[in-house]
Amino acid sequence: DICNDVLGYGPLEPLLARDDIADIMVNGSKNVYIEVNGKVEQTGIRFRDNQQLLNICQRIVSQVGRRVDESSPICDARLPDGSRVNVIAPPLAIDGTALTIRKFKKDKLTLDQLVKFGSISPQGAEILKIIGRVRCNIVISGGTGSGKTTLLNCLTNYIDRDERVITCEDSAELQLQQPHVVRLETRPPNLEGEGEVTMRDLVKNCLRMRPE
Repeated sequence: DICNDVLGYGPLEPLLARDDIADIMVNGSKNVYIEVNGKVEQTGIRFRDNQQLLNICQRIVSQVGRRVDESSPICDARLPDGSRVNVIAPPLAIDGTALTIRKFKKDKLTLDQLVKFGSISPQGAEILKIIGRVRCNIVISGGTGSGKTTLLNCLTNYIDRDERVITCEDSAELQLQQPHVVRLETRPPNLEGEGEVTMRDLVKNCLRMRPE
């Protein structure tokens, strides 16, 4: 426990080690929730106090060269395994620091698996396979946690392996298996308000990189 507290992620370590958890939601030091199989449940895990929680959040965001404190209370970051992290600290978070972790899924699903799960009809899957192969423009939209990234990852299975693919994301989550892939990610401004790289900037540069 001492090692986890000093070098790792404290009480969150056992949750991060579980592959069945999709999201970890920390509402202050005493309330930790997880999402498992689409259902949110409260855990018995707690932090000693709000300072311990804030210290762990600062450790997480420092890995990507950022900080979270009263002067910069909102921060997005990513764990080494690719899990997406959002932190909002006091005074904006009234009841203590709020930490949300969207865990990176190591196993990539396929359209055939989505059919098996009942998430999509066989006919719908065949249409999406065709769309993936013939370069049709497609928009994937939905609410938080509805599976947008999962579906898009499924579609990337049907991109030809010889094509040069460039992705532009706010938080890198796509898991393309093709060998010729360049992944780009936006960057927020620093504390001085400088250095921001927007999605528009990435797309503009992407067009100069010979995407297919």
